[in-house]
Amino acid sequence: MVKKILVPSLVLSIVYAFGSALADPELNPGKWEMTTETEMVGMPVQIPPVTHTQCLTSDDLVPRSNETGKECEVSDVKISGNTVSWKMVCSGENGPMEGTGQATYRGDHMEGVMNMVISGAGMQITNKISGRRIGDCD
Repeated sequence: MVKKILVPSLVLSIVYAFGSALADPELNPGKWEMTTETEMVGMPVQIPPVTHTQCLTSDDLVPRSNETGKECEVSDVKISGNTVSWKMVCSGENGPMEGTGQATYRGDHMEGVMNMVISGAGMQITNKISGRRIGDCD
């Protein structure tokens, strides 16, 4: 009798755990306001935070700045619970950059970090990102 109850319960637990691991993060899709604080190793100058808006959906979970003069390609996007991670390669006037990032979503709020290196200059950049949902996409 115990075996008849235990086996189905175990199977359901495994299915639930596997399904949860594959689920989208806890993100309320819509228009998000993102603020990025940038730190450059070895640079004594304080860079002011930059704020922009972006439409986030379950198909587009990577926060991106809308800086002009940069072409960036995102790859290797992975989801683990509420955290999204990715790789990014950018070309621009200051030379090519590459790095990794991750963002953790909690409904209408998110926090993340992106670590980039400017190739050739060897300069390291850390972007701390925070965001909040402000409405529906345009």
